[in-house]
Amino acid sequence: MLRSLSVLLVLAMAASAGAQEPRPVYQTQKKTSTAFHVDGVSRQEWTDEITFVAKSRRLIRMKPRLEFAAKWLQLGLGGDFTYGSDHNLDPPEGMTTLPLLRDNYKSRDARLDLAWARLSPIHLFSVQAGRFPMPVRLTEMIWDRDLRAQGAAATVDFGTFGPLQRFAVTGVYGRGSHILPEGSAFELKDRDTVWIGSATATFSAGGKDTVELLGAFLKFDDLGFVDPRLRRQNTRVGGVLINPYEVVDLVARYHGEGGLSTTFAADYCWNTALDTDNRGLWLAAIIGSTVTARGSLEYVYAQVDKDATLAAYTTDDFLWGTGWAGHRVDLAVRMSDRASSHVIGQVQRFKDSPNEADRDTWFKRVRVEVRISY
Repeated sequence: MLRSLSVLLVLAMAASAGAQEPRPVYQTQKKTSTAFHVDGVSRQEWTDEITFVAKSRRLIRMKPRLEFAAKWLQLGLGGDFTYGSDHNLDPPEGMTTLPLLRDNYKSRDARLDLAWARLSPIHLFSVQAGRFPMPVRLTEMIWDRDLRAQGAAATVDFGTFGPLQRFAVTGVYGRGSHILPEGSAFELKDRDTVWIGSATATFSAGGKDTVELLGAFLKFDDLGFVDPRLRRQNTRVGGVLINPYEVVDLVARYHGEGGLSTTFAADYCWNTALDTDNRGLWLAAIIGSTVTARGSLEYVYAQVDKDATLAAYTTDDFLWGTGWAGHRVDLAVRMSDRASSHVIGQVQRFKDSPNEADRDTWFKRVRVEVRISY
């Protein structure tokens, strides 16, 4: 516990989130304001026929939220409404249990997504509690953007610090941050926990271009309460997670604002509690923008060992949480100031499959999405 507390006290990062991570939904403001926003996606997905995944499925998801901001106080409240063509929590036909859950959502659900309060009593320091967007801008190799931290966080933001444009440290304590196992909002008993400490430094790269460096340490505890359907290739014996997860994560990002907006990111993690199957690499590049240009092209390559991190919280795009390697391409077109359309293609393989014959089999997934943000 003392070690975990020291992680929290080493507070870290409240800066910009993965190459493809959106900004947090709250922003410190000097004047009192109230705002209502809605983010949504309509998705059609096709996946190679493999066990427990529907070949074709459709999803509509809406996330309305209400925000209040004053000089030293910010509040947020939001919901998550999902309707999908499949039933991803139901066992496949002919089976009595669902041995693996690949998604970080329920196909048909209406639930509390956000409920947080943030205090900024002085310019240098802020603290927040409740259910809030992850303030440490991890890539999706570590934390899926759809999942919220449930607990508390504190940030010390030094602003301009010597040669740095910005230097900040943040600490997070989360308990029961995944939507599973199912329960009521803020149900904290018998749930897994995470401690995070991080630091971020932002440098000028000339003009409006910036380089951002992030270092974070994550310690996952109480793993016996992780929903067994979320194993996602982490090592288990008799259905029980047997390994500790104490993860160092290093992220470097470059963002350029020349004639064409560009972003490059590299994320390297390793589980320091293990000696084997404990590394992960995530590389991303984005050219263009659906905000400042007519469209964008994004490419992601990742290779993640089966015990590099706790797989329950990683992105749900790639069929497996860990133990895979793959590529993703996202071609986006700006439809309006508030909407964009996306064609997403993925290929991935289960590189750490216990069956060697499966390790070089590439699976394909295609998505067509329309996203809105008001």
